[in-house]
Amino acid sequence: MVSAVNSQINNVAELKGKVVASFDDKNNQVKFNLLDNTKSITVADGGVSNIVNKMFDVSGAMTLTGNVPVKGSDLVQIRSGGEVTLGDLGIDITSKITLTRGASTMTLNLSGLTAASTVSEAITALNRQIDTNGAFVKGGVATGNPDLRLLDFRFNSDTRKLQAVNTDSTDIQAFSLTDDTVAAPASNFTLKLFGGSGPVMTTPDMGKMLVSETFPTPVSSGNFTIDGVKISINSQTDNLQGVLSRITSSTSLNASYDSGSDTIRLTRKDGSTGTIGLGGSSDTSNFLSVTGLISGSQAGAAAVGSSANLGLTTIQASTAQLGTLSPPLAAPVNPGILRLTVNGVSSDVSYAATDTLNQVLDRVKQIGGVDEAFYDESTQRVSVRTARKGSSATLKIEDAGGGNLASVLNLPISTAVGSSASSSLESSHPISNVQTAATLDKAGFATTITSGNFTINGVNFNIANPATATLDSLLTAINNNTKVGVKAEFDSSRGAVTLTSMQTGNSSIALGSASDTSNFLSALGLNTATQEVGQNAIFSVDGLSGGADQVRQSNQVSDIADGVTFTLKEVTGSAGETVSIAADTEVARKAIDDFIKTYNESIDMVTTRLSEKHNYQMEALTDVQKKSMSADEIATYESQFQIGLLGSDSTLSMARSRMRVVVSGVVKSVDKAFDSLSDLGISTGVVGSNYQDTQSGILKVVDEGKLNSALSDNPDKVAELFAKDSTTESSMGIARRLKGAMNEFTKSDGMLTRRVGRSGITSSNSEMDKQILLINDQITKQQDRLTNRENALIKQFADLETAMSRYQTQSQAFASQLSQMTGGR
Repeated sequence: MVSAVNSQINNVAELKGKVVASFDDKNNQVKFNLLDNTKSITVADGGVSNIVNKMFDVSGAMTLTGNVPVKGSDLVQIRSGGEVTLGDLGIDITSKITLTRGASTMTLNLSGLTAASTVSEAITALNRQIDTNGAFVKGGVATGNPDLRLLDFRFNSDTRKLQAVNTDSTDIQAFSLTDDTVAAPASNFTLKLFGGSGPVMTTPDMGKMLVSETFPTPVSSGNFTIDGVKISINSQTDNLQGVLSRITSSTSLNASYDSGSDTIRLTRKDGSTGTIGLGGSSDTSNFLSVTGLISGSQAGAAAVGSSANLGLTTIQASTAQLGTLSPPLAAPVNPGILRLTVNGVSSDVSYAATDTLNQVLDRVKQIGGVDEAFYDESTQRVSVRTARKGSSATLKIEDAGGGNLASVLNLPISTAVGSSASSSLESSHPISNVQTAATLDKAGFATTITSGNFTINGVNFNIANPATATLDSLLTAINNNTKVGVKAEFDSSRGAVTLTSMQTGNSSIALGSASDTSNFLSALGLNTATQEVGQNAIFSVDGLSGGADQVRQSNQVSDIADGVTFTLKEVTGSAGETVSIAADTEVARKAIDDFIKTYNESIDMVTTRLSEKHNYQMEALTDVQKKSMSADEIATYESQFQIGLLGSDSTLSMARSRMRVVVSGVVKSVDKAFDSLSDLGISTGVVGSNYQDTQSGILKVVDEGKLNSALSDNPDKVAELFAKDSTTESSMGIARRLKGAMNEFTKSDGMLTRRVGRSGITSSNSEMDKQILLINDQITKQQDRLTNRENALIKQFADLETAMSRYQTQSQAFASQLSQMTGGR
């Protein structure tokens, strides 16, 4: 919606740059932001539209002004992604969906859900139902283990769509989904989410031949070794699925492709954790290295499971309330809290006696760092595991808040640690192509890139750490270096990096040097690639070297005649071309016009910044707000927010005054007929101009004839006026003097540098940095004072409590003595 609104706004010239719509993730609101606070914009419903009425203002219209520049959708709660409700999507909760695989059919429903249930909750409910049907799980026996699920409902956060995914890449049996409007006439789940009024079918994707796949490096034909078994492949006739099926049938491993992670997984069929052997000395195919298997990890997740059988069925885990499960559970379940500590971070899951076991496990699965939580009927045990793998993964589950569920489920109280070896090995990187934004160690290169330096055209580049550098960052570094003289690009269609010389002619690109320590160039195949070298320009000039051929690397030739540049455009006939040369004032005139233009732009920019008024009702964007806006929208908003921040700034005002003095001054020691810009017909206005026309300091050519005449008749004197060098400012040319004046503000100890520092340099020496440090120091001291005051009050309260207790004791003793003395009367 936000994108559509902004697209329409940007198509209207009168609105573009003046108003923008955004989505505030923090407050879950759509907002209209007025960017030009000098304007007043009214947004109203038109025709049958009721967006403004339902979301922003019940009147159906709202006006944004300088006083009210932002309006949020206060009238409606907005949800997105997996948090969208079934009611938001118009899905009828009585819907029934027929899931078909071959001859097997089952009915899925939304039982237990309401219109307020989210898409994420619906996904969980549907997947749980699939787990109960043996026809739709691996092995044909329903156990509740999600790892055995053949079809998985998932929410794709990239496409923002619900997906029904075949989880077994070796299974090519098609699935279909159909709304069962016979059993439930209002069924529309498939229609709303998959867009099909009839059956929605999955289609098997056997993939392309290996030679046509977009692997980081082409797969070569030959053989490779897995667990001691030789597997032969032909890249021209084999596809990936065929190779994986061959591995599965020939070894003690199941080989599968995971479309979610774009990786290949090898799993021991017997579940053992012995090291999976990869590669052999006689291998002739690079399949294992291209797919990342040779460098893959066999590390296991941290897992906590029941230490004894629980005796539950999958149906009981899904539908029976915890308070009714004793027996088969050894003891009644007391409501309370299940506390999970995942990788050192603790989270609590509350539960009641009316919850089902699967409902609790679903909440557990939502905790950050948890990969799966489920009850497996085949083992009759609960299992919870982390997403992280290896020795850094930890998991602990314990009872809290008076509950006893962890104890009743026979979950050990000790902390589980991930293992260095498991029954599965997974590719170390996505196999489809080089991931240019990923770090080099995970980008998908067939050859592991090492740290160190590499050289292009004699310019050295460094890879400090492949685990932090990316291909994008290296290409940017190459392109931003003006000395290297090449343009580096990644061609995604070929999965290759190309280097193009910025130098014309037949010069090649020099790749590598004896001092290189990184294999970056060889890993990308650059140092062995064939270079397509350009051709030099060949020409001759009568009277120059006897008319002998001249060779240049560029078509721009400027060393034949002083002050003249020839542009060679095409091959001439044997007679050649006759060139006539005359004085040309256009270049000099253009340089003066460019000088005036640049100076005026600078003056205008400074004047604008000094006179701008800041809109104090606009607030800086938060990181959350930026995520819901495009780069153009962020730039537009921030440019408006920055307006007026330099209003009436004294340093900027001083810089403008200095520039005006320089261009209006006289240059000594040059011809007095040409010692000021006014002698060339350049000034801030003709004599007699009013103050408003001249006070801005904008330069104008007020006498074209005088300027052109000076350039034609006295070019050297004009050049002196602008560029004469001298050790004293009064004798410097206008341009040199202006450069020196600006250096007073921008050099390392200049006025602007002292005040705000230098761009790209972290320093604490500028006035602003010192002011920030001072404020931070004041904040720290104030916090210390508050802490000390708090501690003092706490101590005072404790002392008062002690005194009160002592006085109460004494009072009781006195009362007792008084009672004894009076005989209780």
